[in-house]
Amino acid sequence: MPLSEKYAPKALEEIVGNGSAIERLRTFGADAQKKVQGKPLLLYGPSGSGKTAAAHAFAYSNGFDVIEMNASDYRDAKTLESTLLPASKSSGLFARKLLIILDEIDERSDKFDAGSERIITQLIKESKHPILLIANDYWDRKIAFMRDNVDKVEFKRVSKAEIVSLLKSIAGAEDLKVDDSIIDELANRCSGDIRGAINDLELMSQGTPELMENIGMRDRKMEVFGVLDRIFMSRSFDTARLAQMNTDLDSDMLLNWIEENIPNRYSWKSDIANAYSNIAKASFFLSHASRDSYYSYMRYSSILMSSGVSLSANGETAFFRSYAFPSTIRQLSKSKSGRVAINSVITKLIYILHAHKKDVFNGYLQLMKAMIKEGQKEEGEEETLAFFHKNYGLEEKDLDAILASN
Repeated sequence: MPLSEKYAPKALEEIVGNGSAIERLRTFGADAQKKVQGKPLLLYGPSGSGKTAAAHAFAYSNGFDVIEMNASDYRDAKTLESTLLPASKSSGLFARKLLIILDEIDERSDKFDAGSERIITQLIKESKHPILLIANDYWDRKIAFMRDNVDKVEFKRVSKAEIVSLLKSIAGAEDLKVDDSIIDELANRCSGDIRGAINDLELMSQGTPELMENIGMRDRKMEVFGVLDRIFMSRSFDTARLAQMNTDLDSDMLLNWIEENIPNRYSWKSDIANAYSNIAKASFFLSHASRDSYYSYMRYSSILMSSGVSLSANGETAFFRSYAFPSTIRQLSKSKSGRVAINSVITKLIYILHAHKKDVFNGYLQLMKAMIKEGQKEEGEEETLAFFHKNYGLEEKDLDAILASN
C-alpha cells in the first residue's frame, strides 16, 4: 500500500494543519449529532491541502456512513436524481447516520453536466443528512448558484514546518533511510501538498539524492499530455514513475491513455511489443488489487504502466503525433448513450403494448427493427416515421435507437 494511503488521517485529530477549518468541522459535527440542521459546508482551497482527507476523517470521527460523488458522477443528472435525492431524504437502514460528500464540485461542466445544478440545489435545500461539498476555487462561476446556501470553510496550504514534522514521523515509523536535509527539501518543493510530499518521500527512500533533480517544483495537477510526455519520452525510471505518482488521473484512466498511445509514440515493433507486455502486466495487477483488495499490487501496476513503458523503447520516438483519446472509453461512452436511448424507447413501448420490459427487449424490438427497415425500403423514411409516430408515439431518434440496437 502506498504510504500516502497508509498514513491518510482516520480522525480529525490526525489532520495536519488548518486548525481553524478543523475546528469548524468539529462544531458542524457536534450540531449534526444533536440533529441541528445547518447549512452544508463548502470546503475549498488548493489541491493537496487536505480537504477530502478532512471530510473522510470527519465522517469517521462522527460515526457517519458516507455517500460520495465526484466530478465523473455529475455527468448523469438522471442517476443523481434517482439515487442521491432519495438517499438524502431517507432515514437510512437501522437509522444509520449518513454524510453526503460532493467532491470536485467546481469541476462540473456546464456543457456535459446539464441538470445537475438543479438537483444539487434541491439536495442542499431538502437533505435530512449533513452535506460536505469540496472545491478548489470558491469563486469558480460553476458553483456560484450554491454560494448563498452553504457556509464556506477555507483550507490553506500546510506550512513547511508541519510537513517536515509529518515526513520525519513517517520516515521514523517506516525506518526509511532519508536524510533530514532531503526531507527539508521535499517539504520546500511540495508547495504545501501533503499527499505529494509523502509520495516524494516514498520515492526518495527507494533511490539516491540525485532523484531530487527529477522532482522539481510540483505542479498541482499534471495534465494528461504532460504525464504521457514524461512516460514516453524520458527513458528514465524515476521521471516516468514520478509523473504517474503526481497526476490526479486514476490508474484505470491513465492505463487506458498509455495503452492507446503506445503505437503513436513508439516506432519499432519490438518497442511496441515490450510496452504492451508491461501494460498487460500492469492491468493484471490493477484488476487483482481492486478485486481482491490486495493493494500492494497497486505499486507493481503503477511501476509497470509508467517506468515499465518508458524503458520499453530502444528505438525512435515520434515527437509530433497527436495523442489519441482512449478508444475503450469512447466505446463505453457510446454504448452507454445507446443503452440510455433504447431504455427510453422501451419505457414508451411497455405502456402502449401492455407488455413486460423483458418481452419488449427480447421480442418486440427485433420485430419493430425489421418493420422499420422494410417500411423505409418500401414506403420511405417519412412515411415509416409517420406510421410509428401515430401508432406507437415514437420519434425519429427512437427509430434510430431501435435500428442501432443489437
